[in-house]
Amino acid sequence: MMKKIFLMLLTLSLTSALAVTALAAPIAAPIADAEKAVSTAAGSYTVQVNGKDSGAAACIMVPLRTVAESLGFTVQWNNGTVLVDDGVMHTEIVIGKDLYTVVTSSDSLVGMSAPFSLGVPSYVAGGVTYVPLGLFDALLGSKEGTVTINGGTIQIEADRTADSNTEIPNPFQNYETLDTAAQAAGFSLSVPETVPGFQRSGIQVFNNEMIQVFFGSGEDEILVRKAAGSADISGDYNVYAETGTLTVGQLEITVKCNDGLVHVATWTDGGYSYAVDASAGLSKAPSPP
Repeated sequence: MMKKIFLMLLTLSLTSALAVTALAAPIAAPIADAEKAVSTAAGSYTVQVNGKDSGAAACIMVPLRTVAESLGFTVQWNNGTVLVDDGVMHTEIVIGKDLYTVVTSSDSLVGMSAPFSLGVPSYVAGGVTYVPLGLFDALLGSKEGTVTINGGTIQIEADRTADSNTEIPNPFQNYETLDTAAQAAGFSLSVPETVPGFQRSGIQVFNNEMIQVFFGSGEDEILVRKAAGSADISGDYNVYAETGTLTVGQLEITVKCNDGLVHVATWTDGGYSYAVDASAGLSKAPSPP
């Protein structure tokens, strides 16, 4: 049955696409190079070459402990995760995963953000943990002027007094149907209402650039994503015991596995990137005859 689920999701995720602006592949960029780019969000840049968009994007990475503690946050490590907390705003970072949430315990703020991507996962180099600059913008409420870059200096203003009743920004928007999600994203994604043993449980669009569809079965979850471009949009940068490829029709599918089960599958087709993430793992689908 799990083989059928895997093959069904791969097949139904491939659909004729409508015109859409390409989603650039995010890369980490040194701060020194940031001045050559055009800012699109806090710590995120669209790179131009000779005045023209190159199709690439850059993300400024900053040392977590130094910046967090300067802003009054405590930083605690625990088996591959990092808790950043100032008593009001909190986030738990999973090293190697481009999936973030921001939580507040303030009565004047609204709960928890949906999981969101910042383009690059956190990582450790030379004993120092690095995170996207945009994470601090989110922790401080994503207010205008919170994070600015002037020349070679990054300025962070940690004023939490203004707009204290503002809801934590949510880059994911929920949609009732795939048709309305397609209108927001500018391209379509075809997946079934149900797959054997799983029920479709949610449809979201990220920043009008990526569609993701959730399937749930108890605690198990399957996530299907589609975005323009060729970037890995799985958001899962964990290390798996096996990494390889499967041939499905004319497609080469990159799979990441543990104990023979596929947890992540990614591929590109027709100018779009696709990803299937399965929390419990799926059996490898056989190649079509």
